[in-house]
Amino acid sequence: MELRITIICENTAPAGGRWRGEHGFCALIERGKEKILFDTGQGVGLFHNAELLGVDLKEITEVVLSHGHYDHTGGLRDLLQQRGEVRITAHPHIFQPKYARRNGQMRYIGIPYSKQAIEGWGGTLRLCEQAVEIAPGIITTGVVPRLTPFEGKDEGLLVKKGDEFEQDRLLDDLSLIIDTSHGQIILLGCAHAGLINILSHTKELTGKDSFFWVIGGTHLGFYRPEHLEEIIQGLRAFSIQNLGASHCTGLYAAVRLAQEMGHRFHFCNVGSVIEI
Repeated sequence: MELRITIICENTAPAGGRWRGEHGFCALIERGKEKILFDTGQGVGLFHNAELLGVDLKEITEVVLSHGHYDHTGGLRDLLQQRGEVRITAHPHIFQPKYARRNGQMRYIGIPYSKQAIEGWGGTLRLCEQAVEIAPGIITTGVVPRLTPFEGKDEGLLVKKGDEFEQDRLLDDLSLIIDTSHGQIILLGCAHAGLINILSHTKELTGKDSFFWVIGGTHLGFYRPEHLEEIIQGLRAFSIQNLGASHCTGLYAAVRLAQEMGHRFHFCNVGSVIEI
C-alpha cells in the first residue's frame, strides 16, 4: 500500500449507531511512518471514531489545519493533551475572531483556543502564508488566489476588527496536495477559496491539471444554483478520476455532482477509507 486516507470526522455517519457524525471534518493521511492529521473536527467524534477505525492518535506525526473555524479545529485540545508535542501547520489568520451571520443571527465560529493555550499543550505552530512541504510529496497550497468572480465569497462569514465586522476573505483556507504514482490528490477542508480556484492554483504549483482524487468539503452547499452550475462547468476543464464529497458540499450539490460525474463521484462520510 502506497497511501491510505481515512475520514475520521464528517457530517454523516453510516447507519448502525457505532459512529459519531458531526458538522466538521478530519482526515488521516498514512504513508509509511507518516501519520498526518488534516483538521480535527469539532472534537465530538475524533477519538471515538478513531478507536473504531483502529487509529491511534498518539502516533500522529503532524497536524495541518485547513482554516480557523471551530468545526476543523475544535478537536485540537483533546488531541494535544493525549498526543503531546507535535507540529501544527496553518495560515497565520487561523486565530482571527471569526463569526457567522445566518438568518439574522450572529455567532462566533472561530478556533476555540488561543495560540498560547495550543503551545502550552505541546503544539509547535508553523504559521505560513506560502505553500510548505509537510513531507516528501505532500505540500500545502498556501494562499489560493481568487480568480473566478463567483467563488471565494460568503457574505455570511465575517471577521471582527475592533468593534466592527467585515467580510472574512478567508485567506487562511488551504488544502493539501499529495503526489502519488497514480496522480495527485487534493484534500480539501471547506474549499472556502473556491473549488475551481484551488484546482487552478494547484495546476500552477505542480504543472498538472489531472487529479486522481479530489476529497473533502467543497462549500458548494452555500452557493446559489447558478453559481453551482458555473463551478460544475469549470470542473470540466480538469481531468478528475474520483471526487469524494464531504462536509459542506450539501446534499443538493452532491446530487448535482453525481449527475455530472457518474461513477467518478463518491460520498466520503465517517469511516470512508481510500487506499492506493
